[in-house]
Amino acid sequence: MSDGATRIAVLGWGTAGQLMAAAVDRSERFRLVGVADTAESVRQRISRPGGITVTSTLGRLLAEADPDVVYVATPTAAHADVVAALAAAGVHAICEKPLASTWDDARAACTAAEQAGTVLIVGATHSYDAPVRELRRLVLDGRLGPLLGLQATACTDWRRRPRRADDLDSARGGGLVLRQGAHQIDIARLLCGGRASTVSAQTFGHADGGELGYSALLQFDSGVAASLQYSGAGGFDTAWLTQGVGELGRVNGSLDLVSQQYFPVPAQPAFSAPTFGLIVATFAAGQAVLTSRGVLVYTADGCRDHRVDGQPSGWDAVLAELGDVLDGAPALHSGRWALATLEASLAVHESARENRPVPLLHQASPPPGR
Repeated sequence: MSDGATRIAVLGWGTAGQLMAAAVDRSERFRLVGVADTAESVRQRISRPGGITVTSTLGRLLAEADPDVVYVATPTAAHADVVAALAAAGVHAICEKPLASTWDDARAACTAAEQAGTVLIVGATHSYDAPVRELRRLVLDGRLGPLLGLQATACTDWRRRPRRADDLDSARGGGLVLRQGAHQIDIARLLCGGRASTVSAQTFGHADGGELGYSALLQFDSGVAASLQYSGAGGFDTAWLTQGVGELGRVNGSLDLVSQQYFPVPAQPAFSAPTFGLIVATFAAGQAVLTSRGVLVYTADGCRDHRVDGQPSGWDAVLAELGDVLDGAPALHSGRWALATLEASLAVHESARENRPVPLLHQASPPPGR
């Protein structure tokens, strides 16, 4: 039966796969037709109203569900092969970040999709979030003058959460830099024009995926410098500075009694876009600070609140971009865009190992107007 909807299947029924499925359920344009996961115990727990194909492999998913698009939420090391297989089958792909574990695998995935003429979008990253898109609009419209600098700081408990071995192995696409740093770097690249020229960085608390955090300075062809810091050691959480809203758009109400005296967090904000740490942009004519509701802009005339209530973020925004691309618009979060983000992420590790700035040679600009 055909209802005119674009058919989407999910490969990998973890947190990301389930969040994508929920976004598809909210969409009028897309319909979930299948899920594949290698674990039988996981497949047995999948129950959907109306029924969908639930199977174990990509091949079976393609044959039984006949999707137009597959959301790839497998372990990172498998991404490149899956994207290539989808391209060979003429099926569009949305791939979880990072695009691959290595530069060569990511480039091969991009090439496979380009040669087949299939769409490859990589997300969701937090550059999809509505407050970030609003700040990008402020950069483009020029009313605040040129962007001069960007600061992004995130403190979470990422390293305290339960982790599989591959979660902390950079050779398999794991670790805080590749898994979380990709968000910060993607945001910085979008806001600063896309083309970073050098990365200078240090990691701390181990390396090669086991790091507790990093500090990085990205220089851009536009002349802007972006200073990025991330600590996943736990304790203080930068969500307390963004109305208690963190990366999944949820209020974190677990403050201890002492911290509650200093960080007032509402029980439930009226609207909460996902917020990835504290982000401050300095322009020639003012500053802009991201919040869980949009962007606060400070100029000589005072403060203005740019709200983004109701605008899509996260996986909903991924589907919005996919719809635009299927209608003929250029992709922002394309394979080449993700390749550039991966290059900068890998450069954080390289710079930390070799204690030197690392030049970037394969960067990409956003499409005009994006």
